Amino acid sequence: MTEANPETVVPALTCQDELLIRIADVPACPACDSPGLLLVRFRNSWKNQSGDDVHGMREILLCPLCSRGNNTAAELVSYLEADEKTALEEIEELEEIGGMIAAWVESLRQQHVDEGLLAAEYDQWLRGTL
Repeated sequence: MTEANPETVVPALTCQDELLIRIADVPACPACDSPGLLLVRFRNSWKNQSGDDVHGMREILLCPLCSRGNNTAAELVSYLEADEKTALEEIEELEEIGGMIAAWVESLRQQHVDEGLLAAEYDQWLRGTL
């Protein structure tokens, strides 16, 4: 099921490398309200405070404004904008765009939380200075 349509069944991912790419009815960016270009869902894991693996899903929106800080996302956004495509359905080079999406997701998998920065911001929040 999806949030937009509770009757729609979302296919299950069967392996670690599989991506679910949504190109229709993509929501707006929650940060800047720009129309999202695509939404990708993939398996993700992280370590909890005990050091145990926690497995789950991650969903990432490609925003034409906010995503530009990531080089692979910026390349993907530029590609979509350069071809003046209004929808991914119009793109004929599916292997090329698929490779770009896979590279973007892999770059996201390699990002980790800066624990020091998080702790500092949490401390500021507790003191009311954030």
